[in-house]
Amino acid sequence: MQTKLAIAIPTYNRAEILHLNLLQILDELIIFEIPVYISDDSTNEETAIFIEELKNKHPLFYYRKNENRLGHDLNCLSTISFPIETYVWYLGDSMVIEKGAIEKIVGYVQNQDYDFIACNAKGRKLSIKNKVFDSGNEVFNNIGWHLTLTGATIYNKNKLLDLTKFEVEKFKNFPQLAIIFEQFAVKECKLLWINDKLICSKPNKNSYWKTKVFEVFINDFRNTLYNLSDYYSLKSKNKVLLQHSVKTGIFDYHSFVLYRIGGFYDYEIFKKYKDDFKNFTRSNSLLLLILSFIWIKPLNIIYLFIRKIILLFRN
Repeated sequence: MQTKLAIAIPTYNRAEILHLNLLQILDELIIFEIPVYISDDSTNEETAIFIEELKNKHPLFYYRKNENRLGHDLNCLSTISFPIETYVWYLGDSMVIEKGAIEKIVGYVQNQDYDFIACNAKGRKLSIKNKVFDSGNEVFNNIGWHLTLTGATIYNKNKLLDLTKFEVEKFKNFPQLAIIFEQFAVKECKLLWINDKLICSKPNKNSYWKTKVFEVFINDFRNTLYNLSDYYSLKSKNKVLLQHSVKTGIFDYHSFVLYRIGGFYDYEIFKKYKDDFKNFTRSNSLLLLILSFIWIKPLNIIYLFIRKIILLFRN
């Protein structure tokens, strides 16, 4: 039986981690004859080299090098449009597909018809029983915060809006999210939610937004939600902003400490975003102010010491 599923991956200078992730699922790709499409924005040829090697074991790898770099957002649209199969599992290059997940998804797509399929992920504070959503507002309010994750959504290409007319500039860094909710706003859609944790993010990976976490997850994320259709209320949009921060922990105390240690958080950042923190975090503003002045080196020493103590007690 010819599969309706393809995996599509945009990548940028992550050949080693992408190679390892693909090797982890290679056996299942072969068994279920799943094609994999790679849209490469890299500044080197490392990805092209290992893809040619993998083709010897699984010829259904399709590789495209973007000679003129597209950037994150345009490469997102390009990658989703790349496959010819009906269902496109749009996967970040640092995301890992769990064992058995491909078989599960194949089972859903072969005999059913959905506009989108979304799955849970390891590390997410989320548990909703499997169900089919047919209301954009219900999807938005329940799992909108989660669908920022590149790899959580499978798109039905036959039902997508025309991506050549998609106003990608309105949704900087989050076009994969906006595609879903702009479509729900203008037509009847069905999204299958799978509560199984089918993906996880590779630990210790360097995210493209790591040094710009406040710009991306305050400015860009807010602009993306506010630029969505008025089908979604301002109250709901603000709710999703806070949901994302609280449930992912991206702006909790632990994360702020790491940002300070990494040099990504200081008093200038505090001044710039202090009025926004009330919508994006439940962390105390006074403590965040104090943290912005703490010297990085002693903070790192204290952090590592506490971490060792915690690990010692866990073992």
